[in-house]
Amino acid sequence: MESPGNEHPAEFYKGLDYFNRGFYFECHDAWEELWAEAKGKEKIFYQALIMVAVSLYHFENENLEGALSCYQKALNQFSRLPDHYLSLDLRELAEKLEKFYRGVSVGANEELIWKPRPTVQLEGNPRSIPSSL
Repeated sequence: MESPGNEHPAEFYKGLDYFNRGFYFECHDAWEELWAEAKGKEKIFYQALIMVAVSLYHFENENLEGALSCYQKALNQFSRLPDHYLSLDLRELAEKLEKFYRGVSVGANEELIWKPRPTVQLEGNPRSIPSSL
């Protein structure tokens, strides 16, 4: 499953592309394959990313309770990892999510649904998704 010349397996980059285009369900599927095979901190890492995707999927479907629950689970998993892990600045991602979810609560105004969604960028080269995908 490794991609030659890349730090991550191809499914990681596919999930990253889905995530940044707002295809959270597809992103979840791509990363879940990696999570199933991962061990240790890497398993926590993929689980946290999946929970972020699931939280935004719920948000898209106006399930704010589910979105906030998955967001909190993602933050709990991120807290178990270093701030920088596998080319991602997890602290920055957590801050983007905090900013995104600030003011969101169950029963919140529908206008919140139109907030711009956070994206995930790799450290170093933000456009480092392999062109072969």
